[in-house]
Order: sequence, then C-alpha cells, then structure tokens
Amino acid sequence: MKIAKRFRWEGAHRLPWHDGPCKDLHGHSYEMFVEVEGTPDQNGLLLDFKHLKRALMPLIDEWDHATLIAQNDEQLLKIMRDAKWRHAVLPYDTTAENICIFVANYLIESSREMLEERLIHTVRVRVSETETCYAEAVRTLA
Repeated sequence: MKIAKRFRWEGAHRLPWHDGPCKDLHGHSYEMFVEVEGTPDQNGLLLDFKHLKRALMPLIDEWDHATLIAQNDEQLLKIMRDAKWRHAVLPYDTTAENICIFVANYLIESSREMLEERLIHTVRVRVSETETCYAEAVRTLA
C-alpha cells in the first residue's frame, strides 16, 4: 500500500556551475510529493497523513520564501549572511534531484521510529520546480 502527501513552497536557488540561465539566482514554485509504502494495520491504515505532515513541515517552513544554497557556494552565502536575508544551506547543489535525496534521507533519519512502527519500508520523493518536469528519489529503510 502507498500513500502520498503534497507539499508546496516558494523559493530561490542557483547552480553557479550551470552553463545556462540556472547559473543565476532565480525562483521556483516548488511542488513535492512524498510517498511512503508499507503494510497497513488491521484497520487498513498505513500512516495518518498528519504524521507525514508533522515530520516534514519544519523543513518546508524553513525553505518557504527562502533561498536554498549549497554549502560550498561561498559567494552567495556571504551575500545572504551580510544582508541577513532568509536562506537555508544544503550539503550539496540545490538541484531538484539533490532536494529529493535530501528530503528522503531527512524523513528516514528524523522519523525512522515512526516509519518502522507503521511497517513502512520505502520512501519516494518527487520534486517539481516547474509544471513540466520533476525529479524523483527512492529510499528504502534498511
């Protein structure tokens, strides 16, 4: 059985190494679906959606209307810190692919006990930066 919850946030980022317009600071209306898969309980419930929301909203709240910055983007980090503008630092480049991996790992690491109690074995995260594209990562609880 699978369930999924949709999350949305507004944010900016850049990919300074990119050979196109993504090298410059720009924004997206991000949409993310987080799906979990496992075995439902005797009542047919896999996981209450509110628990999935509660697990991920701290991350979404941190990112909403913020600039996502790779930890090695020293130039943009300096600008944001000096100006005291809202930003969040990620351990790697802020591609949709890496955001998927980050969120899947975050959910598993921060909520492993809850996921295991509910017999959830797989987490899938899909992130869209635009209406026409998405990246997806799948992680299993090991």
